[in-house]
Amino acid sequence: MNITIFGGTGATGLILIEKALATGHTVTAFARTPSKISIQHNNLKIVKGDLTELNKLEEAIKGADKVISILGPTQKTKGLVIADGIKNIIEIMKKNGVKRLIATATPSFKDNNDKFQFGFAFGIFMIKAFIKDSYNNIVLTGKYISESDLDWTIVRLPMLSGKPASGKINAGYTGDGTISLFSLSRGDLADFLLQQLNDKKWIHKSPVISN
Repeated sequence: MNITIFGGTGATGLILIEKALATGHTVTAFARTPSKISIQHNNLKIVKGDLTELNKLEEAIKGADKVISILGPTQKTKGLVIADGIKNIIEIMKKNGVKRLIATATPSFKDNNDKFQFGFAFGIFMIKAFIKDSYNNIVLTGKYISESDLDWTIVRLPMLSGKPASGKINAGYTGDGTISLFSLSRGDLADFLLQQLNDKKWIHKSPVISN
């Protein structure tokens, strides 16, 4: 399968690329700084570009079977660069007939199935109060994706760890007793994202996952 990955230069992204290649996929990684991807593989192509460069986005997306985005804001993110980038990705996917988008967000983007859970609610309050641009990017990212006519899944994340993948992943919604605020390894996240390439269970849904 031909997969385009956005956000592949971070710790989770590198694990995702490695696992995708190891399972036989052909990967196109979109990166503003390609030197951050030290992986070398015959089935890996890197497209250098910025999320505002529509021609570069099209180079990365054209011919893909499915797209995975783990783009997300940091505490230093200013403006709506991530949300605007996601909007561009969606438009290029539509233009090129690519329907499947698997993306990450956090519980700052709310789902109708969510219930109150203090830890998540407090964390969202703090993000909204002190890093407003990050909050706005997450919420708008979820909005743009969920309102598109793509076959989307938004995987919402708790705090990530560098622990080895456990193979045990819980998926649900805040307040339903299935998920934890403090526990998800990057390896398990990568595995879950890759599972969604062939699994239709979470299409048009936005679960929170944890170990």
